[in-house]
Amino acid sequence: MVPPVDVAAGMESLKRTHDFPPGLLRSMKNSTEAFPLRIWVVDNSGSMNSSGGSRIVKSGAKMAKVSATRWAELGDSVCMAADISLKLGVRTDFNLLNGTPRGQFFTCGHDDGRTSVTPGVPCDLGNIKAVMGESPRGGTPLTEAIERIITSVAPGADKLRTHGQQVAVVIATDGLPNDPASFLRKLQELQALPVWLIVRLCTDQDSVVEYWTELDKQLEAPLEVLDDLHGEAKEIAPVSPWLTYGPPLHYAREFGCKNKLFDLLDETKLLPSQAKELAELILGCKSLPEPEVDAKGFLEELKLEQDRVPGVFHPLKGLVTPWFDPKTFAKAVKSGKGGSCVVC
Repeated sequence: MVPPVDVAAGMESLKRTHDFPPGLLRSMKNSTEAFPLRIWVVDNSGSMNSSGGSRIVKSGAKMAKVSATRWAELGDSVCMAADISLKLGVRTDFNLLNGTPRGQFFTCGHDDGRTSVTPGVPCDLGNIKAVMGESPRGGTPLTEAIERIITSVAPGADKLRTHGQQVAVVIATDGLPNDPASFLRKLQELQALPVWLIVRLCTDQDSVVEYWTELDKQLEAPLEVLDDLHGEAKEIAPVSPWLTYGPPLHYAREFGCKNKLFDLLDETKLLPSQAKELAELILGCKSLPEPEVDAKGFLEELKLEQDRVPGVFHPLKGLVTPWFDPKTFAKAVKSGKGGSCVVC
């Protein structure tokens, strides 16, 4: 297994190569205390060869969104999760639905022994890129995949509960399970364990999206359903237009960086104090002025803090912008004086 790494150097590398802002990086690192292990269920069924995906690519100093297969899009997310794990010195497992010549179960990062889950084949970023470079084929045996995770997590469940920890399970798929009835039962069994379940959809097909949305209503514990980067940004923009929902934030959520504010971004307009908290979390600043008390001071400090971090790619505008739009903040705070104030 990979030995402990220089986490400070790893965080600096993520900041330099992928434009992760310092506050978000700290939140990601802190999240590994609550989630010492992430297990990805990677759908490598034949349907993942279909078009409908997208990738963010760099060409010199420019960035752009280009069309891709679902598999190529997922490959970027998987490789990013692996890179983050290696740089932060934490463990992430990748369980493919179907076996490949290179294997089926892989583990990246350092295992500090906090879980009893047997690791897969130890691998680095190059190995994961090679695995994701193979063509997907086969069916969608999601029930069997969840059953394997239950078997591996259950023996160490009490230890996780004692330490207030969970395993983050990410199901990345573009389809439906081969047997929906048995799959529901297994998910209910899985959620009885100390796990947090995330579904990363690799398609916008109505029947698939509807299935996972309805499935959430049948489960006792919450199920977080994430679209791809562009899809999430499109849902968030009408509710939180003051935020650039860029790749680092999306990758952090896929990695298992959990925060209630992230869930609210596409659900409700945040109070200015909540938006301030989000800005502090992402940018890494200690304490911005309260927008409703000192709007001018807040906007001035926000600009200064943003100038200290790189801009971020805006997936809807197709260009690099600041993380937060001060003009939208100013308009919201000004319109909210004397009544209920929300950032809109």
